[in-house]
Amino acid sequence: MCWIFQKGSNVQGLQTIATFDPLRDEFIIDTPNDGAIKWWIGNAAVHGKFATVFAKLMLPTHDTKGVSDMGVHAFIVPIRDMKTHEVLPGIEIHDCGHKVGLNGVDNGALKFRSVRIPRDNLLNRFGDVSRDGKYTSSLPSINKRFAATLGELVGGRVGLAYSSVGVLKIAVTIAVRYSLLRQQFGPPKQPEISILDYQSQQHKLMPMLASTYAFHFATSYLVEKYAEMKKSRDEELVSDVHTLSAGLKAYVTSYTAKSLSTCREACGGHGYAAVNRFGSLRNDHDIFQTFEGDNTVLLQQVAVYLLKQYKEKFQGGTLTVTWNYLRESMNTYLSQPNPVTSRWEGEDHLRNPNFQLDAFRYRTSRLLQSVAFRLRKHSKTLGGFGAWNRCLNHLLTLAESHIESVILAKFIEAVRSCPDVSSRAALKLVCDLYALDRIWNDIGTYRNVDYVAPNKAKAIHKLTEYLSFQVKNIAKELVDGFELPDHVTRAPIGMQAAEEAYSQYAQCSGF
Repeated sequence: MCWIFQKGSNVQGLQTIATFDPLRDEFIIDTPNDGAIKWWIGNAAVHGKFATVFAKLMLPTHDTKGVSDMGVHAFIVPIRDMKTHEVLPGIEIHDCGHKVGLNGVDNGALKFRSVRIPRDNLLNRFGDVSRDGKYTSSLPSINKRFAATLGELVGGRVGLAYSSVGVLKIAVTIAVRYSLLRQQFGPPKQPEISILDYQSQQHKLMPMLASTYAFHFATSYLVEKYAEMKKSRDEELVSDVHTLSAGLKAYVTSYTAKSLSTCREACGGHGYAAVNRFGSLRNDHDIFQTFEGDNTVLLQQVAVYLLKQYKEKFQGGTLTVTWNYLRESMNTYLSQPNPVTSRWEGEDHLRNPNFQLDAFRYRTSRLLQSVAFRLRKHSKTLGGFGAWNRCLNHLLTLAESHIESVILAKFIEAVRSCPDVSSRAALKLVCDLYALDRIWNDIGTYRNVDYVAPNKAKAIHKLTEYLSFQVKNIAKELVDGFELPDHVTRAPIGMQAAEEAYSQYAQCSGF
């Protein structure tokens, strides 16, 4: 078994080296300093026998340099004896210690001191070294080889995005079921009402429920594209999936992390009980924001790709499927907002998917155009890195805006393709809430450029609250649609049979 690991987020700048020794036909793996130690390696501290190590491949030369850097490659390195399980010479392994969550995972840190491995231990799909030290590759540059090698790691991001939606489904299911069960206050001399009947509770949970459905369809699409990529290995598709997986992983895991706390608060004191799982879900999920790349770094990858597509549009290049709306956006979306449509406030117009998707894409297009202009301006005085850092928050907002556009597009497609009439109507309601809630949350952006007039902004807010109320009426059916049995949710207050919830909870508490 092998475990893939690398140093931090800057994989291309990692310091671990693998130097080829032609006399012994071996690579020598070295960790040059403590800053290059490999941390948080799954199964390393106790169980692992092999590791897949990313290192810079160094080949000896006959010039004054002595060695040539061929870029990052992957190597199979034994770390423990197969029979005795003893740590092999030259390898240091340490346990990463107690963690905030996921303490069932065996995480360790590794350091290599002149560890020798056979030449055949180079994973050579993208580059190979012959017995006499000659390097060959089907890819012409270090950057191309690096991109291809990194593409093999995309599966981790796809899995995290999809798994994060699963965690969000559990949390939302528990919170919604408890909110339907828990009764508190109400009109004088009348029965108490469920706390989900309160507008404030609907405001907390219904847009979150809508987002959960939106993320489900978006991550399902990502899984499909990933499977297609693995079969076809089409270069454009590899690049597309790499960027989309980075963006969805970052966006969805960040949203889920915040939502777990909201769900806990929505369940009051009972949400604080360990048996109802919000604490363990929050602690175990928290690292999702760091696994397979820090979310802030991943969003920057999305921004880089958007800027590349923006540049190619003006050079007459083709755009991949996920990004092709940018071609139209540079023409249609960035024209002056129509003073007539900016005032339309009818429900039919606001619930029209064309309006919703145009609004999302308009925002992304303006952000892309404005950040491209700012980068050009600041690079003249600050240089490339300084300009990027000056515009960093703008770039992150751009990346999030694009990912939201993709999510909405996939949700709209799912609604249109739903074969059952009643289910399609329910999904349309949820999709409208997702779209209008997002527009309202960033209403300042639309107001600043007169895309939405004051009366229309007010109508969007009012309709969002009404849609939350309507979604509340079918909230039970919507969470039941996740098909999470009680042994998966494992929270007494989130049981499917509401009449058993309090008795089960009381039993868990020792009554």
